[in-house]
Amino acid sequence: MLRALLFRAIILIALPVALLRPFTGLLIYLCLSFGRVGDFVWSDYSFDYLILVALASIIGYLLFEMNQSPIRLKGMVPMLLLWFWLALTSVVALEPSLAYPKLSEYSHGFVMALLTASLVNSEKRVRDVLYVLAISLGVLGLKGAIDAVLSGFSSTLVGPGGMMAEANEYALALNMGIPILWFLAKDQSDRRVRIAFWIMAAGSVCVVVGTRSRSGLLGLLTVGLIMIPFSKRKFLLVGGLALAAAGLFMFGPQGALNRYRTITTATESDSSAIGRLQAWSAAIKMTKAHPIFGVGPRNFMLAFPDYSDDTPRVTHNAILNMLSETGIPGCFFFLAMIFATVGRMFSLWLRARRNPDTEHLATYCQIVMCTLIVYLVPNMFINRQDFDLMYQLVAIGAALAVVTQRKFASQRAVETATESTDDTVPLWQRARA
Repeated sequence: MLRALLFRAIILIALPVALLRPFTGLLIYLCLSFGRVGDFVWSDYSFDYLILVALASIIGYLLFEMNQSPIRLKGMVPMLLLWFWLALTSVVALEPSLAYPKLSEYSHGFVMALLTASLVNSEKRVRDVLYVLAISLGVLGLKGAIDAVLSGFSSTLVGPGGMMAEANEYALALNMGIPILWFLAKDQSDRRVRIAFWIMAAGSVCVVVGTRSRSGLLGLLTVGLIMIPFSKRKFLLVGGLALAAAGLFMFGPQGALNRYRTITTATESDSSAIGRLQAWSAAIKMTKAHPIFGVGPRNFMLAFPDYSDDTPRVTHNAILNMLSETGIPGCFFFLAMIFATVGRMFSLWLRARRNPDTEHLATYCQIVMCTLIVYLVPNMFINRQDFDLMYQLVAIGAALAVVTQRKFASQRAVETATESTDDTVPLWQRARA
């Protein structure tokens, strides 16, 4: 009960802070949302604290910051189109009463993503948001690793709650946290902070293994592979990853290893994998029958018996879920949102890494790009198309693009001014400049 009272006191203090300083409110919201602080309070004393902090931050933004930092739409158009399409498909869903609560969940994530894109208007704010995400997920991973080691990895690790409650989703979140921690550690000059981030990343790896999630293992492999091209010591990193993989399969937790060994024969003997194939087949049939609007958000299970004689289950594939529930347009907007952000971050990274003044921005572009790729791979086998961390990264990418391009423009202006005042430059060249 004392823990619950302390948590309520923190929220009570956070609300006026979020109202008067909406960006600080956003940071508090992100910490509570992805650090899952409220889930460590007894459920009898829990309440919908995220909504309260979100509302205070939104009201504060509208009152105090909107004039200086207008709502940012640049880079957010695919997300807005997806939002519109989700609303439309909810109206025409097979059972709208099932679709509307899901639309409300999506809307919550979209509104907070828009708030992030609007409030993150400087390099410092980009850094602050990324550090809050890194520490929130990293502390969660470190705590989970300590619990796993103390218990000898005797049981499957599950998350604290929310979208991280289930093992696969918990593994997804921590896999997305690892590249954020890794790249921020490389960008950090303070050795103590760098080591702390590496320890939290290692803890997150332990938790992913402890979840015994096969999609989590694929996410870990993706994290390792994606780090290689961005490392200055590629051969050393490859060797380290190979040793880590060998160590895992030689000395790793037996429960996780037994689960991983079923990957090659899963489609023949594993009921979970067989069920996935059956769900994928039903999703494809639904898409063919409803190619434009789908069957409606959260209507997949309702429609399942019409397209398969097998036991109804969720799609376990984010893309097939979007196709079957929101049709081809909805899936297109979903993928366009992610790939447009990845492409934009890659393009900006190529430019920013060449200049010492924009090295930090290049790192931030790496983080958004790589984390979104890490998000996609496990989602071929789970359906977390509604995971709000991904939408936050898209919003950070939109804000980061504006901040980085503004930095480029400022540098060009300085270079032009320097050239025009350089006496060694011929008069005709200065006039052209």
